[in-house]
Amino acid sequence: MPNPLATTELIILRPEDFDPPLKRIEPSVPGYWTLDELAAELGVSLRKVQYDVTGRPEANQKPSLKAYKAGPTFLVADAEALEYIQKYRKGKKSS
Repeated sequence: MPNPLATTELIILRPEDFDPPLKRIEPSVPGYWTLDELAAELGVSLRKVQYDVTGRPEANQKPSLKAYKAGPTFLVADAEALEYIQKYRKGKKSS
């Protein structure tokens, strides 16, 4: 008998799923988050988010967030940014 609780549907995060709600009202680049927007959303420094994107070899830290370089700035896709925000908020609650 199949397990009725198991689903094959992907869980997709949406901005309205967050509690407390996201601070960002209007994206500067539709479909993407800038590192500045992520830092403001999480209340951390821009440098911390940059290290999560680029890594930090001197501290043996690997990149933990995928971003696209667009000129002088990095852009993070909506889905990946929402996962990053959720992961950061859960980690902050548990400490």
